[in-house]
Amino acid sequence: MRALVHLDEPYTHKAVKKALKNSSIDWDIIDTVPEDNAENKLEDIQLQWLEYELINWHHTTQHKKSTLSNAYCIRKGLIRKAQFAYNMTKYMSKYPDSLLKKAVPETWIFELDHIDYFEEALNEVFEVERDLNKDEGHMFIIKPSLANKAAGITVFNSLDQLRDLFEEEDSDEEDEDREDLSQVREWVIQRYIHHPLLVNKRKFHIRAYVMAKSNIQVYLYRNMLALFAMKEYSNDQLDPLIHLTNTCIQTEETAFDEASSVKLYWDLVEYGIKQADLDHMFDQMKKILADVFDACTSEMTTFQAMPNVFELFGVDFMMDDQYNVYFLEANAFPDFKQTGHKLQHIIEDLFEATTRVAIEPFFKGEEAQDDRYVKVLDKQLLSM
Repeated sequence: MRALVHLDEPYTHKAVKKALKNSSIDWDIIDTVPEDNAENKLEDIQLQWLEYELINWHHTTQHKKSTLSNAYCIRKGLIRKAQFAYNMTKYMSKYPDSLLKKAVPETWIFELDHIDYFEEALNEVFEVERDLNKDEGHMFIIKPSLANKAAGITVFNSLDQLRDLFEEEDSDEEDEDREDLSQVREWVIQRYIHHPLLVNKRKFHIRAYVMAKSNIQVYLYRNMLALFAMKEYSNDQLDPLIHLTNTCIQTEETAFDEASSVKLYWDLVEYGIKQADLDHMFDQMKKILADVFDACTSEMTTFQAMPNVFELFGVDFMMDDQYNVYFLEANAFPDFKQTGHKLQHIIEDLFEATTRVAIEPFFKGEEAQDDRYVKVLDKQLLSM
């Protein structure tokens, strides 16, 4: 059987090829993929594991029983932060007893076309303005609706700080690696999670890998990452290296140490967290994911399930010091490289488990289990 494989990041590309070579299916792997693959007529291709822009959707939709692709065409209701916030609000109004009521931080959609309309935009998030004017130590975090690698994410605790984010800065320097956020019009503001769970006095979040397949089954990969902020926690300062736990903002820092910034979730027992608490938080993650995917996949205009598709998402969780778990966001085509070289085997195992649970059953017609994955949702949806 023939597979088209191309991922831009060599770290990921090599791990995917390795997983397919170890599969029980004998794959003829083609990793020289033309840029116009999405428009070409494909002949005798059973698997596409490609960057989103390269996937040939015509081939995918025309051969639903004989070809498999690695991304859903439409899933913005999950990965686009403003659309996700809308879906959560709608779902919780329908199911007020859902655990998402507590597990998703209070979120507002913030749309700003130009700094001149800042006051008008602020009227749409009046709760944020109200709390900041109280001078009671309220903190918020703002994110572009569609961005990754921590681009544009900022913690603020005053209206002046929020306004300053949108003031044009005069600069002759251009950073080609930095995403251009000047044209971003859609943002989300989230209430900051106070009293985060700390390890070695540092804040951290959990990066979980979640695999969805067909229409729809959802699995949580057991081996998760704990990604740490670079500096010790304090709510008296707004230093990004204190509050933001994405390793991609740390790698240019001279003091960056991969071993102290990236750990395994289950190894946190070595740093003072009890095994029972790790188990309890893991159980919360499973239940939260079930409701999140139930909410998003119920909106067919923003998440369209397909029977011959699987996709890996990077999902971020945060915990407070009472071991309550919060869902932060989901990302398509996550940055697997942030796992680092020491823990690269975690990603290699992830892709091998994915071939066993998603790819081999599709072509062999036999369901398979893998202890590295835990099923959290099994729901029959209308497929497109």
